[in-house]
Amino acid sequence: MHSVEKIKRGNGCVLHPEVSFFDIGVPDSILNVPGMLSTGERMLLYSLSKRNYRGIGSIIDAGSFMGSSVVASAQGLEDNPLFQGKKSFALDRRKPVNSYELGYLPKPAGGKEVTRNFCGKNYRMGDSFLPILKESIAPHQKLVKLNIGDLKRYKWTGRPIEICFIDVCKTSDLNRHVAQQFMPCLIPAQSYFLNQDFFFDRLPWIKVTMGYLEEYFDWYGQVFSTSIYKCKKQIPADVVAYDPFQEGTLDECLKYHDMHPRAYISDMYRLRMDISRAYLMALKGRKEDALEYLDALGVTYEHVFEEGTAAAETNLMRYQRAQRQIVRGVRKAMA
Repeated sequence: MHSVEKIKRGNGCVLHPEVSFFDIGVPDSILNVPGMLSTGERMLLYSLSKRNYRGIGSIIDAGSFMGSSVVASAQGLEDNPLFQGKKSFALDRRKPVNSYELGYLPKPAGGKEVTRNFCGKNYRMGDSFLPILKESIAPHQKLVKLNIGDLKRYKWTGRPIEICFIDVCKTSDLNRHVAQQFMPCLIPAQSYFLNQDFFFDRLPWIKVTMGYLEEYFDWYGQVFSTSIYKCKKQIPADVVAYDPFQEGTLDECLKYHDMHPRAYISDMYRLRMDISRAYLMALKGRKEDALEYLDALGVTYEHVFEEGTAAAETNLMRYQRAQRQIVRGVRKAMA
């Protein structure tokens, strides 16, 4: 599954040369779009659309938020030498980029009013941010089809998918829907599948699913929390009809969860993956085992907590949050 024989490394990045973006220039218009995506992740999406996209499949952007990911992909298409000067792309004149977005972030518990700033755009939690998203994609509206609402309401057409960027699997049901709708349409030896929440301390169903599907993908690298895969053989619909997280045993889920490319990632991301493992144990009914496992992690990663940096403080916050949430009931905390 791991195909990074000749890796290229950067800060927070481990990349197969085929998807490396270290030598690419990125328009400022991509970096200035409001959103939570890192510069590296924006560069990755821009590079894939500019250099790797061939026009034989669609681009999926599920969880577009305020537009940073979808704009990076759309701008990459516009700068792709295969399509410059042409009036339309392939796909029978359909818009090649399919954007999916619910349109708001939930209010904090207790009704507290919280406002956050994203690249100069103020947003109050609970309000719709669709006007910001629409403003972001307006220059690329000929390329982007915007689908608003719960992703689970949408059924994919069955058309081939060339690039699939997923930033929406915040629940196991959404994760299952993504697998069943999109994965059978990936093109062997051509399609890239990216999950933005993979190297994250929660959402263990994402790691379980990718471990279960190990034989269908080669791992092509990491850009911060995003994990990059290339499809290597057709994924049958009946394979993704089975949900290993929801239907598998704890032992099966742990096996799949632990099939990630641990050797290539830093201790900070190893910690996050191990915290995710504790959440998995708790979600599968082994709360006491999960808390005991977290206690052991506190010793193993003591050096990560004591580095005296902002990252160390964030690492400790994630660890302590897991302890609190698992103690009080992880299903409620992650709902």
